[in-house]
Amino acid sequence: MGIPKLKRYAVRYDSMPLMVYREVAAHLACIPGVEAELEWRKDPLFRYSDSEIEALQIRQEADADPEQVQRVLDHYGTWQYSPLQD
Repeated sequence: MGIPKLKRYAVRYDSMPLMVYREVAAHLACIPGVEAELEWRKDPLFRYSDSEIEALQIRQEADADPEQVQRVLDHYGTWQYSPLQD
């Protein structure tokens, strides 16, 4: 039995507060085969209008339900997607 291939990508919503990012990550973690991790912003200058989070990194196994993942993300708004290298 081989290791399942993971689909990895990051999503961003520039003005989303930290608390909401954490809520999205918790919802995604409830989906079997999905892991979500917050990537903190590395900019040393703090601005109230920007999120403390750079992106939400998502790892999705081949058997995870992509429609369920999309429904969770769509609930919170329109995201910018970026593929991640393995």
